[in-house]
Amino acid sequence: MKKFTAIFAAIVLIASMAAVIPAHAAEEFSYVHIVASGNDPYATFNFSPDGNNTTIDPDTVKWAAIKYRTITETDNTGVQLIGQLYVNPAVEPFVPIKYVHSGNWEITVVDLNSVSEKTSLESAWNSSKYTDGSAVRFDPLESNRDAEAQDGENDVARVSDGDCIDIAFIAFFEKEEDAKAYDGTQNTPYCVIMPEDLEWGSGGNAMGDVEFVEGKKPRPETTPAVTTEAQTTEAQTTEAQTTEALTTEAENSEPISTEADNASDVVTTEAPEGTAEDTDTGVEEKKASKFPVWAIILIAVAAVVLVAAIITALTKKKKA
Repeated sequence: MKKFTAIFAAIVLIASMAAVIPAHAAEEFSYVHIVASGNDPYATFNFSPDGNNTTIDPDTVKWAAIKYRTITETDNTGVQLIGQLYVNPAVEPFVPIKYVHSGNWEITVVDLNSVSEKTSLESAWNSSKYTDGSAVRFDPLESNRDAEAQDGENDVARVSDGDCIDIAFIAFFEKEEDAKAYDGTQNTPYCVIMPEDLEWGSGGNAMGDVEFVEGKKPRPETTPAVTTEAQTTEAQTTEAQTTEALTTEAENSEPISTEADNASDVVTTEAPEGTAEDTDTGVEEKKASKFPVWAIILIAVAAVVLVAAIITALTKKKKA
């Protein structure tokens, strides 16, 4: 009897754990896994045609948000790797990207007017230097070039073969607050570079392996909610138009005015209640369908096994 009880408890525990897996999988998102094949990997990437703009205005767009996950932390000298953004065509100085090397997904906000610390040059992020606004050069991994070698310095820092990083998006904004609030789900970027865009760089160097890892969109349940609300609004609009038409007809035809008014009253009072009931029922059905069917079957089988074990034990006890 104790064995059957233990087996049943184990089955229920496994079913409960497995039922949680789809909820975590739904939060996945697409990204690219970039592996360097030598020192100074970079490429020029076009802005996504799915964004709000396919060309950038550097005189007004001054902020970027980058979602990333660092894998390799340091260069060959032990100094933490950084990233770089260049205007297109590329001219110095670059815009430094300071990574948080936590190994987890991070979003960093970048001031596009910032420059490398030792340079004496002013920012090139303006329309006089940034003449091809359809793309931007991105160096995902760079050795200690934020402190660029000056005269008399020997820069021996290098990115090594196999150094890698994951990138989910690079989004550009006119306002700092929009960049700080962005998590990949809003439609606020002026321009954006998505994972699929990072696959196809041009004029690149040392970009050894750029692997696209496909995932689901974050917060997938927001779309059905918006759709339901839109459908409800559309139904209410149609109902109002119908009521208005009936009222107009009643005013133009006096003999049937009473009947028309009554019909209008029926439409006005009954239709919204039916719509609300249908909507509530649909929501309840969706909630009910979220629990996996296979988990219910598994628990039911376990329950049957437990009942059979109890009956068998009682039968043996009576015979004894």
